[in-house]
Amino acid sequence: MMRFIQEAGPLILPVILLLVVIATLSIRNAVALIGSKGAAANRRGSIDAILFWGSVAALLGFLGQWLGIMKMITVIHEHGIVSPNMVVLGLSESLQTPLGGMVVFVISGFVWFFLRVGLWTKERGV
Repeated sequence: MMRFIQEAGPLILPVILLLVVIATLSIRNAVALIGSKGAAANRRGSIDAILFWGSVAALLGFLGQWLGIMKMITVIHEHGIVSPNMVVLGLSESLQTPLGGMVVFVISGFVWFFLRVGLWTKERGV
């Protein structure tokens, strides 16, 4: 895990921070939906924030990929001739940040869906 974080570049840290924010919002909303009876209507915006921050994590991941590719192109330009193995290694490193961002986005999407279903059942009294 630490190797992934080191190789993914500087934008993986905000993605991890957004994962913590999403986990905090998820736990807070789940506890509020389970415990309270009348405050379900006030939860909609907070639940939607989970999906918003997940999409921000995905965008940060793609921004990290562009930064990685730009770094790779700079290194290739400075050194002239490089082996195809080096290019493939650079491309694989550039794909790590979007992978992290998309994982956070998928997790936030599932959590958002289940909390919205919980909110819907709470509002309908099902």
